[in-house]
Amino acid sequence: MMKKTDLKILTINLDYTLAMDSPDFGDAQERNIDYGKYVDKIISITHSRKKMGLKKKILSDQVEIYPTSSTNPIFFIFDALKLSREIFFDHKIDLVLTQDPFITGLVGWLIKKRYKCKYLIHFHGDFWENKYWLREKWYNFILLLLSRFLVKRADGIKVVSSGIKEKLVKSGIKRRKIRVIPTPVDLGKFIYCNPDKVRNLRKKVNENWKTIINVGRNDPSKDYRTLFKTIKTVREKYGKLAFWQIGAKVKLNDNITFGENMKLSSIGKISQDKLTNYYHASDIYVSSSRHESFGKVLIEAMAAGLPVVATATTGSKDIVQEGINGFLVPIGDSEALARKILFLLNNSEKAKKIGESGRKFVKEKFNYQKLIEEIVNFWQELVEK
Repeated sequence: MMKKTDLKILTINLDYTLAMDSPDFGDAQERNIDYGKYVDKIISITHSRKKMGLKKKILSDQVEIYPTSSTNPIFFIFDALKLSREIFFDHKIDLVLTQDPFITGLVGWLIKKRYKCKYLIHFHGDFWENKYWLREKWYNFILLLLSRFLVKRADGIKVVSSGIKEKLVKSGIKRRKIRVIPTPVDLGKFIYCNPDKVRNLRKKVNENWKTIINVGRNDPSKDYRTLFKTIKTVREKYGKLAFWQIGAKVKLNDNITFGENMKLSSIGKISQDKLTNYYHASDIYVSSSRHESFGKVLIEAMAAGLPVVATATTGSKDIVQEGINGFLVPIGDSEALARKILFLLNNSEKAKKIGESGRKFVKEKFNYQKLIEEIVNFWQELVEK
């Protein structure tokens, strides 16, 4: 166990769940509390809309959350800078870290210039050298230019996969500034489940049916068009089947229709204790993403013992070992996704072995406590430079 430091950290982010009394999804509050165990103070400025009614929240003796309560998203920059003035009046901040190299990154750089503290940018997305991301929104090219300006001025950059690091290095960013540390995932939440609730979920489908699961928000990067084509192909070549989509709340019946021989379910965001039961009630996890910087849900699914079939994104390449804990296929290739899923459906023993290998792999490589300590150590190194 590492020793506690005297660091004072200011974070700039867009995750409003940090300021909620009882967030019904995600684990950001818990992670920040755990970071706080090793520093003197973490103060987080997070974007929130005024209509949300969120107020300052104390997560622990070390962690305080300040929502901006912005009347309009464009005012977030000004609201965050105003809050930072109040915070620096009361605290000598050692390091400002930002959730992304865009708007939060801009706020962080302005704070660095004004208060002369160290400045760390997080890359939680695969933005550089990514044609899929550039095509998703008209303003992403402007964000890309902004990120290239800000990254050169950061004291450190934390990325969640080796592929992101290599892209940055290829673009001229000094290797020594970049640290690869995946997002900590409390694997214990997904290794274990509620057996009764898992049985009930299986009964709702049919205990003898196979179930495929996907978890993700409703976002173009998830490429649900390819996912739906994949599921339709699998169903045409297999018997009775169930498919669950968790997080996006999409209308599956508009995309996949097979009557009584297929059970479809799509729900919105749910808490992790509920999500783990869905994982354990499933047989295969599938991801059709066009781009992922990491692949947190792949780790969750593997911790629950599921074999994984995923597109070969930058992040998934760090997690999926071909034929050992899952399979990787080309991005946008629904036929390739379907072939690998069908292989697992038709080879139950092999699927079980792959699932067991995945659980062993994530337990060894993605130790929650170790990653928390690596992150705090990186903070300390930047401040001491």
